[in-house]
Amino acid sequence: MRILFISSDAPTDLQTAFAGIQRRMGMFVEALGRLGQLDVLLYVSPDMDCSPAAVVQREQALSNYWNIKINLFLCPKSSVETGSPKWMQRATGIFSLFHQPGFAQTSSSEQVQALEHCLRRQPDALFVHRLHSMCPVLLTQQPLPPVFFDLDDIEHIKQIRWLKQLTSRPTNWLYYLQTPALCWGEQRAIRQATRTFICSKRDCVYLTQRWRLPNVTVVPNAIAIPESQFLPPEPTLMLLGTYTYTPNIHAADFLIEQVFPKIQQQVPEAKLIIAGRKPESIRAFAKAPPNVEFTGFVNDLDALYRRSRVACNPISFGGGTRVKMVEAAAYGKPIVATRIGAEGLEMIPDKDFLLRDSATEFAAACVELLKNDDLCDRLGKNARAAAIQHYDRANIVTLIQQQIQSVLKQNLMPIAIPTQLNPPVS
Repeated sequence: MRILFISSDAPTDLQTAFAGIQRRMGMFVEALGRLGQLDVLLYVSPDMDCSPAAVVQREQALSNYWNIKINLFLCPKSSVETGSPKWMQRATGIFSLFHQPGFAQTSSSEQVQALEHCLRRQPDALFVHRLHSMCPVLLTQQPLPPVFFDLDDIEHIKQIRWLKQLTSRPTNWLYYLQTPALCWGEQRAIRQATRTFICSKRDCVYLTQRWRLPNVTVVPNAIAIPESQFLPPEPTLMLLGTYTYTPNIHAADFLIEQVFPKIQQQVPEAKLIIAGRKPESIRAFAKAPPNVEFTGFVNDLDALYRRSRVACNPISFGGGTRVKMVEAAAYGKPIVATRIGAEGLEMIPDKDFLLRDSATEFAAACVELLKNDDLCDRLGKNARAAAIQHYDRANIVTLIQQQIQSVLKQNLMPIAIPTQLNPPVS
């Protein structure tokens, strides 16, 4: 069996590729690699070297990274146009998903032709990782094998939440006007797919009941379950994330500027660890506030969690589910999270974690955990049990494998798109 895997979100620096999106991608790659030969088509930055020698080198590196033998194909994304005014660039996206930021980069004839080149190898199945990578599939007129689609997050919900954080500039309203085309693109992609995967039951219910979309299945984000850890006595809080991601930057700003000062009023010796790549994107980074440590990328997560008494997850917008919450739970750490931070997870507030939204409530919960060993112990044990039950990576990889096998055993005929939905962007 041959399977073609397509993504526009492949990791570039394999030494630091531990963000949630890369972890989720790795689960699917492992499951697909168990089923047969795996061709991988990656849409990459326009400035990446795509010469034959570079492809061979990258193929070997990714095979080692995923521990799966792959056949690699690279295609540059389209360059972002900079000549026209921003309002014009945003206005064109009102009428078509294929003209919206990000999606336009995978919607030109070059990306469609790269897909069609790989289809000539006659894969038995096509796996599409996220909506951006689905654009060439929607644009081609070539017959397709069964299509498996990992939507992961619901993109229009994520966009609306992001827009609410922006300042009220007139051109930002053009993003709101793009939402119907984005919704159309998501629905069209799901209907094109033989099976669509989403990361939470909440999102699955939304798609199947509100939008009446077929063949949507939950595949949660997951991690390899680590060894449980003892509770450190030091009053140390921790936020882990990648700070190229806007919701993580906002979460760090909120925690440092609004929450931590309130904690220090009651626990002056408290410390806050901000762990993860690109902390210079955080407002307070240059100020070096007292008792706040910016670690940068952390190679040894076990050591990081050993230092941390309380895990914080103050996310206020975004979509999907937070791997950082699952990971902290798996380590048996007591967690304080916002409603959006805990959204979609099979974890119960006040049993498995503390749910607090305002800065005052969030700080009070952290103070309580810094002082109360019994509460920490109870929440940590319950959180770890929930992670083992619902988010063990080994179980989820097996689930993915079973889902794909169950569809392929039905011997579905190839599906052809009867008409081109939209001309490729030139």
